[in-house]
Amino acid sequence: MSASIALAQVPAMAVDLGPRNWIWGEGDELGAGNRMNRETVMAALAAVDKGEIFELSHDVSEDAPQFPGFQPPYVLSMYKTSDRSERYIAEHMGAVNGLGFNIERIEMTVHVSTHIDSLGHVSIEGQLYGGVPNAEGVTDKGLVHGGIEKAPPFIARAVMLDVAAYRGVEYMKPGEVVTVADLEGATKKQNVDVAEGAIVMIRTGWGRFFSETPQEYTRHMPGIGMAASKWLAARKVVAVGADTMAVEVVPWEQKEVVLPVHQHLITNEGIYMIENLALEDIARREVDEMTVVILPTKYRGATGAPVRIIGLR
Repeated sequence: MSASIALAQVPAMAVDLGPRNWIWGEGDELGAGNRMNRETVMAALAAVDKGEIFELSHDVSEDAPQFPGFQPPYVLSMYKTSDRSERYIAEHMGAVNGLGFNIERIEMTVHVSTHIDSLGHVSIEGQLYGGVPNAEGVTDKGLVHGGIEKAPPFIARAVMLDVAAYRGVEYMKPGEVVTVADLEGATKKQNVDVAEGAIVMIRTGWGRFFSETPQEYTRHMPGIGMAASKWLAARKVVAVGADTMAVEVVPWEQKEVVLPVHQHLITNEGIYMIENLALEDIARREVDEMTVVILPTKYRGATGAPVRIIGLR
């Protein structure tokens, strides 16, 4: 489906969510992942010259913050303990070497802890990324368009924009909007550039509350507004992440316009969003640029995936 055809078929919106940037052809499910290729991957890997590794993700655990009433809790329980399985293996398999296994069972949302959203996660008036109707792209068994298994492996250059440091505060306050001036100011202060194909990580300082006060962490938060979202999209980035649960500001800029940045970046631009990044370590060490590796687990039909993200320098 071409962008021009899609625009003609989508009703006019009362809210400006930006253009429908469906430029990669009918049926595309990579979105901004198309901006990564052999050359960009080779350049990203070639930029690693110190052998340093930075952990950019939090543990996945029952302590991870969640939106009460909206997200199911993370639950891990032991399905078989070593003691029980040792007896079973001895009795049913004849083992005499005391072999036992510990095996767990996990129930969770894929939007737990540090995670990446798939392109099928968000819709606008019943349409997913690429103009695919919800009725065609979503089933009771999950997504058939834009599931996380369609996301690429991410190996790209990344820049961390420390907006909290630019503002001279330990952390931004709930409801404070990260503006275009903040992003431009941070890039100038840090002497970095947001290049095409980059992954942008925004530090608000709010990540300190991920473990300190998890319920406060999810209740409200600072984050980017629509102007900053469009500024990032105009630079043709691959993904945008932050040290908050939503990346965008909560409460949102207009009371009746709920989570519009998700609609703009994911649905209209095909740009991936990464939530709950762990950025305090690299902020303390003033590591602004690095090569980032993100390998989303291929949960078929899922709307996202918890991810372990590493930065390399």
